[in-house]
Amino acid sequence: MTGSLGLATVAVAVAAATCVLIIREMHLRALNTRVSNAVLGIPDRSSSSKDLLGWFSSVGARYRRFYADENLDQLRTILQSSGFNHHRMLPIWIGVKVVSTFLFPIAAFIVAQLLERPLSDVLIFTLVGLVIGIMGPRLILLMVKRRFDKAIRLGTPDTIDLLVVCSEAGMGLESGLERVAEEMKETNPAMAQVLRGLLDDLRMLPNRADAFEKLASTSEGLRRFGTMVSQSLQYGTPLSQALRSIAVDLRRERITKLEERAHKLGAKLTVPMVLFLLPAMFVILGGSSFLHLMGAFNNIGK
Repeated sequence: MTGSLGLATVAVAVAAATCVLIIREMHLRALNTRVSNAVLGIPDRSSSSKDLLGWFSSVGARYRRFYADENLDQLRTILQSSGFNHHRMLPIWIGVKVVSTFLFPIAAFIVAQLLERPLSDVLIFTLVGLVIGIMGPRLILLMVKRRFDKAIRLGTPDTIDLLVVCSEAGMGLESGLERVAEEMKETNPAMAQVLRGLLDDLRMLPNRADAFEKLASTSEGLRRFGTMVSQSLQYGTPLSQALRSIAVDLRRERITKLEERAHKLGAKLTVPMVLFLLPAMFVILGGSSFLHLMGAFNNIGK
């Protein structure tokens, strides 16, 4: 009892210190923002969500030195593949992970103490909270990346077809990309966001090949598109012909994947059929005969 009380006291002290640090950091950041806006003559229009994101960004900027360069490069790649701006989202994501690493174990410990669990259950709750706090943000980011990559794979053939139409209509590459991004804004926002980022890179980067190489690293569905367009611009081949061949290959690849999934359906249905259909079939087919046989044995005994 004394040990659990001591652990509860330590947890409450850590939670209070964390809350004090959070409040202090938010207050300092809000004060710095107000001073900067007052110096620049900008009206104060700050919101709580921006303050919270700014606080996460400041926490991530402080703790990013604990990450190795290889891990930071991997995080940048994952964030970019998830549709985020890695320059802005990297410190925010690190801040969210740091806060969740400390917040979830403390919350789990307090819940276990309120439920009056024994010390072993309290330790289990705390460890589970620690695992959730460490792995939760990464799993959520991977789920977002998977959804974004799926949307990109579905929208790439339609985007290329629209680019072929724009190219044959006499539009340039940048004007065609801008037109296609405007058309894809309602049907596939992820694809429109990628095209907007490609337009910004084409306007800012000194070499167009670098922009398309960056596009190829965004998603698996855009790797072939970025590589082939970059080669077409480098060697001077017709852009519409290259885009048309990419669209045909991507649609053929999609049909092949659908056929592969259809062929796997028979093997996947075997297990539920054995577990659910065959026992019911045996009961229906053999139940009546078994009952008649039991009745016959009973009559013989009489």
